[in-house]
Amino acid sequence: MHILIIISVCGYISGMFNPIMEIDAMQYASMSRELLRGENFLHLLDNGQPYLDKPPLIFWVTALFFKIFGVSDFVYRLPSVLFSVLTIYAVFQFARLYYSRQTALIATLILSSCEAFFIMNADVRSDMYMIAPMMVAVWQISAYFKSGEWSKLLIGSTAVGFAMMGKGPLGMMIPVLVFGFDLLLKRKLNQVLDFKLLWGLGVVVLCLLPMSYGLFTQFGAAGLKFFYWTQSFGRITGASGWSNDTGPFYLFNVFLYAFLPWTILFIRAFYARTKDLIREKKIPHDQEVISYAGFLLPLVILSFSSYKLPHYIYFAVPFSAIVMAREIESWLKDGKLYPRLFIVQLIMGFFLVGLVFSISFYAFPLDNYLLVVPVVLLLAGMGYMHVLSRDKLVQFFIPSITATVIANYSLNLFFMAPLLTYQAPSQAAAYLKKKNYNSMILYLYQEPKRAKSRSFNYYLDQEIIYIDGDLPDKELGKRNVFIYTGGKGYNALIKQSYKPELIADFDHFRVSKLNQNFLDKKRRASVLEKKYLLMLTPS
Repeated sequence: MHILIIISVCGYISGMFNPIMEIDAMQYASMSRELLRGENFLHLLDNGQPYLDKPPLIFWVTALFFKIFGVSDFVYRLPSVLFSVLTIYAVFQFARLYYSRQTALIATLILSSCEAFFIMNADVRSDMYMIAPMMVAVWQISAYFKSGEWSKLLIGSTAVGFAMMGKGPLGMMIPVLVFGFDLLLKRKLNQVLDFKLLWGLGVVVLCLLPMSYGLFTQFGAAGLKFFYWTQSFGRITGASGWSNDTGPFYLFNVFLYAFLPWTILFIRAFYARTKDLIREKKIPHDQEVISYAGFLLPLVILSFSSYKLPHYIYFAVPFSAIVMAREIESWLKDGKLYPRLFIVQLIMGFFLVGLVFSISFYAFPLDNYLLVVPVVLLLAGMGYMHVLSRDKLVQFFIPSITATVIANYSLNLFFMAPLLTYQAPSQAAAYLKKKNYNSMILYLYQEPKRAKSRSFNYYLDQEIIYIDGDLPDKELGKRNVFIYTGGKGYNALIKQSYKPELIADFDHFRVSKLNQNFLDKKRRASVLEKKYLLMLTPS
């Protein structure tokens, strides 16, 4: 089992070298690098402008890694992978409080190999920066309620503080909900009167002081209100202006693919667990219901949010893995049920790999067959392991782990890598850096307001000037400047009597908004936009 977990985690590496995707991930990378140029780590800036949106943990940690290891796409993703490993470890330790070592290993294997973890480590956002400390908090506070040890409470409370710095009040809301549900079902609500919990709350407040001080000194009381209320709870109450008309089942539908290849077995496990809880008149004190609550309650509450994105459901994945592991160990001991479940997972594995291969090779025919060699080696190695292993559990999991690693290796190298060559800003920034033009002044001219790139800020390590109207003569000064623009901006410069020199041009598509025309290589040209790197010389 251990080797399968290691193979799953190693599978994340295939996505760590790709260019960072616009808009969100690139913005976070850009802002993290911008922190190193500034003088105040408590004040966040986005291309020189005060930033009030995401909590600071992703920026602080990434900036620290940039400082230690240097700036690269790999280093940007490295903390997320380490946080993933921490999450896997915390889930194992939490499961061990209630279940056998084997059940805990099953939970960690399911977690490490689900699609959500591959996605979060390829397109890094702030989610893993909440999930890891949140699961540490759930593990440590659960241990505290069992043992009463001060150290468990202090570590758990510190972890809650970090979870809030990772993704806002949701980092505290989820632990409060799951422990409240657990104590309610077990009729132990009197434990909330434990005075030691006040010390824990004090530790949380202490952890949040630097961030809160930074928010207050940068934005005043409005900054604190935004972070502690509007950005999270405001989306449920309507106080936030964000809305994207997603229905109440949106997050659950996303979960169905985020938890692949385990989705079908999880649905069966969740149904079985629900039925057991309904039948029991009283929940024994040593029975674990935290994982069940951790999946269900936040999912229901967040489904009422007026604004939802796919990655909002990722918090549920660690809890889902535990719910499933609790049931699957007994299922796999059933001689009649085992082959049926094995076939289900074989079908899911073939479906996942087939889907990825079909989309990848349909959109981007393979031109480097050496990339297939790791796939062949993995298949050979896992097949050899399957033949040698005497453990039915290991034999059961080998096909699914093989399928997920191959699918995500293929997704990262056969699909995402060629896809990101159509992300013109990062290609243009790489071109400028390669030609040693990265120290020259660069203007983004008449670019779409909602999709202004941060690639130049990140790769060239300088603030970029956006100009939406006519280019003022004073901008040229007495030296050459670069202009990045589209066809509209190019024509506007010519109409203003400038004589721009074309340095390079790039095919561009907003890669986060894929459509059928782009995926079809025969029709792709019809949806591509030309972007230009121009040089203007003062007359």
